[in-house]
Parts: sequence; structure tokens; C-alpha cells
Amino acid sequence: MTIYSSTRCVCARVGLAALVISLAASCGSGSPSSSASSTDAAESLADACLALAQAECALRQSCSDQVYADGVNIIANYGNLAACRSRQQQACLNNASAPGSGTNLSQIKSCAQTYSQWQCNDYLDNNANPPVSCLPAGALSNGQGCTFNAQCQSGFCGGNKYANCGMCAAQPADGDSCATSACAPGQECLTGTSGAMVCRGRLPVGSTTCTSDAPCQAFYSCVGASASDATKVGVCTAINQALGSTCGGGTPNPACDAGQGLACAGPTGSKTCQEVAYVLAPGPCGALADGSSAACIDGDCFTATGPAASTATDASCVAKADDGAACDTQLGPLCQTPARCVAASGSTQGTCVFPDATLCNLGG
Repeated sequence: MTIYSSTRCVCARVGLAALVISLAASCGSGSPSSSASSTDAAESLADACLALAQAECALRQSCSDQVYADGVNIIANYGNLAACRSRQQQACLNNASAPGSGTNLSQIKSCAQTYSQWQCNDYLDNNANPPVSCLPAGALSNGQGCTFNAQCQSGFCGGNKYANCGMCAAQPADGDSCATSACAPGQECLTGTSGAMVCRGRLPVGSTTCTSDAPCQAFYSCVGASASDATKVGVCTAINQALGSTCGGGTPNPACDAGQGLACAGPTGSKTCQEVAYVLAPGPCGALADGSSAACIDGDCFTATGPAASTATDASCVAKADDGAACDTQLGPLCQTPARCVAASGSTQGTCVFPDATLCNLGG
């Protein structure tokens, strides 16, 4: 079994060609100076998008590096920093070229400069409270076609969770469905005790109204809540983020932060937060026979019937699918971030598509 641990590193499958930005030659009677100007502008945009990608990937890393220096967020979603930077640069370029997008050269540069000011708990709470410079206003009205939030006046493109193209819409309210759309910043998409997928606002530390259907902010868990009884309230309590911290039932902070690569393990009554091993597909993941835990490098943990819980004992890693490859939101593979598994309505099977607004119809 290939393992990525805090003391031993094995590079993940990247499978990405180097990003090539090709600049089309001018048509007609364009002068050499206008062609050079267009080239300079395109190169400047590419440079700005690379700076923004570097800032985003650095934040992803620093917000999840308590145990793994490379950052659990990077390891799980991209495999390595180079892949993160390449894919996020391309996402930035696609966003900037989208019709009606508020993403432009000056906005990208400003956002890149202030990105590090974003607090980790906000960033990991579905991009809540970003720096003002990272909130571009789009030109498209509700009902018009979109791919990115930045195209919309409302700041939200709905209906594109499993599609390249959606429609500009109002930001989701607490309790709105997230079956086919993402949630608003600061919300989490939960499958509640009713079985429905809904957006729920995350509650701050110390809140005494959290339940299994009303989650806490990043780095906190709802101590006292019941997974099977949504009426049982708890208290939003800090999650253990230190290797070796006492955890488990009967302790003040029973949970360990999976987002930092930790899991609560050991004999009953003396459990501690222990390092999760990161493995390449098709290695085993979840709860292992020796009492340790494993998660996936650039992949996702599945059982034969669907996504695996961290306590699953019969799960294995499925490598993320390349752009253009087949995907399955229920059985895997999922797509490499930020590609979407574009599937027909009602189907879990589709094709990984890197978001591209030029494929969408702007008509309402």
C-alpha cells in the first residue's frame, strides 16, 4: 500500500499536462503593434491568474497543515501544489473570459494581494466573508445563463452543481435545496434527518442551538447532538487540532479535526488524536483493521454502494477522474477540482467538464 504520511511522502498521480496558453494571431489587417498589445494583455492576465492561484493554493495549504506540511486540503483535492496552481489558474482565466463576468485584470490583482487576509474558518465555511476585492459584481440578471457566480448581479449561479451551465439566481436561504445547486457562502449542504439535501448556515463557537441538522463553523463540532435525533441540541465546541490530544466520549472535546489529517483512535477510555495515513487509489480507506485510519490522495473514499463514512471498514480509494473522463457522483470516480460531473437529470453518471462559460446560452 502506497502511503503519504507526515514522515514519508509519495507523490500523487497528477495526470495533468503543463498549462499552455495559446494566443491567437490577429486576423484581417491588424497591425503588428495591435497584435503585440493583445499578446501583452493576455500574458498579463495569465500572470495575474497565476498569482491568484498561488495565493489560493497557499491558503488551502496553510489552513490544513497542522499535521501535514503539504496541507490536507491540497493532498486530498489535488495531490500536490503544482496541480492546484495549474487548475486554479485555468479556472481564473475561464472566469475572466465569461460573458458578463466581474472578474477582470485589476480585480484579480487586487484579490491576489488580499487573499492571505481571509480567515481559515471563513474560507473553509464555503468561502464566507472573503476580502471585498474577491467579490466581483457580475452584469447578468437572474434567469440568464451562467457558469460562474462572478457573472451574476446576485453573485450566485444556481443549478450548475452537476452541469456546466446554470442560471443566475438569488443566493440560497437557510433550508433551500442543494440537490442541484451549491449553497451560499457560510452555508453547508447537508443531507438532514429528513433525507433531503438542504443548505444550512453554520453556527459560531459557543452556540447552544446546533444539531445534526444545524452544523457548526469550521474547526468546531456540535458536542451533545445526536446523528439520529435532529431535535437534540448541543454546543459548538472547538475540535482537537493537535496530534496526541485526548478525544472520544466523556472528554470535553471528543472530536479530532479530519481537515487537519487527524482521527480519534486507540483503546476505549484512552483514545487520542492520531495521524490519518493518506494513500493512493485503490488503497483501503476509512477505519483500518489495525485501528488506524486512512484517507485518499487526489481521490475519494467509496464503498461498493456509495461514499464512505470515516468509520467504514470496507472502503477503498477511487482516483479522481481526468477532464473529459467518465464520472459517477454515487459510486465514483468524482472529478478533479474544479471540474464538474456533468450528468443528465436524475442520473449519477456523467462526464468531467472543466467549467467553461463559452459553452452556455445567455438567454433567460
